[in-house]
Amino acid sequence: MAYDVGQWPREAIYPAEVERECPEALEVIDVLLFAMRSAGPSPPGYAVKTLGAKLGGLWQINLKVQKRQIRLLYAPYGRMIVFFRIHKKGSPQEQTRAYDLAKRRKSEYETIRRTSHHGTGTAH
Repeated sequence: MAYDVGQWPREAIYPAEVERECPEALEVIDVLLFAMRSAGPSPPGYAVKTLGAKLGGLWQINLKVQKRQIRLLYAPYGRMIVFFRIHKKGSPQEQTRAYDLAKRRKSEYETIRRTSHHGTGTAH
């Protein structure tokens, strides 16, 4: 069964955020997105963490690319998987800012989702 993979805000995450912050991860993220389209939010071979209510119900996948850790923050909504932030692991302050931005984007998406049925931008 296929899943839709999107992003919020539209066209801001992929490829723009990836190209700006971790262009070396573009191909690895392409492979992950393809896997998620067929296997869902917890594709085999990837370590998925649910971050709990404290972090707004976000899910996280960590990828290692050229000795750097890349974090993808997202949430599943039925057959839809929405990405809110993709970034390199950095200092604790950078991590806090990344999580805060992802939580804010998730909240915006959920507000719009409740009031509209326009969906999200696709990741490819």
